[in-house]
Amino acid sequence: MRKLILFMHMSLDGYVGPAERSSESTPADDDNPDDGVFETVVPKLTSDADTLLLGRPVADELLGYWLTAETNDPNLSSGALAYARWATGAHKAVLSRAEERLPWENSELLLVTNDEDMKRAVSTLKRQPGKNIVLHGGVRTAQALVRLNLVDEYQLVVHPVAQRDGGRLFKDLPNDRKLQLLEMVQLKAGAVFLRYKPA
Repeated sequence: MRKLILFMHMSLDGYVGPAERSSESTPADDDNPDDGVFETVVPKLTSDADTLLLGRPVADELLGYWLTAETNDPNLSSGALAYARWATGAHKAVLSRAEERLPWENSELLLVTNDEDMKRAVSTLKRQPGKNIVLHGGVRTAQALVRLNLVDEYQLVVHPVAQRDGGRLFKDLPNDRKLQLLEMVQLKAGAVFLRYKPA
């Protein structure tokens, strides 16, 4: 069975979405100084994965940028360019509460209206042949998958800022969640990459 890997940026005090954004948003790369993730940890993440899992609201923002980045952003680093090409070729699984036709090539809609739908859809996706699945969120999607214990690995980029409020990743857990540290990488601008698996 392939792994579901949650890759998200977060503040030092545990928030993955600022209060002034919608609760589905995730911190945008341009909100943070260059942390060097595209040159350091993202290449390994994408070489082992072939599927993107996204909540419906964040899919518009994330795919809207990355699927056109090679053409529209002349300032992409070589690592960001490689990620853009990976995202373009990756299978895109989009969790949504409403039936609709998705506008992206190589995409499928996973209709979820409750926890049981979410468990069934994600478990089915994980059983399909292929490489790992990368989850970027948004916040509510990440919170739900963490709460339902569907995440197999956490890859977190922790930025040296205290946000004070917003969307917390580990929200409404039914019990304590113990994690085992697998890797730690010091990035640029004071950020740290932490890779965990459930203990």
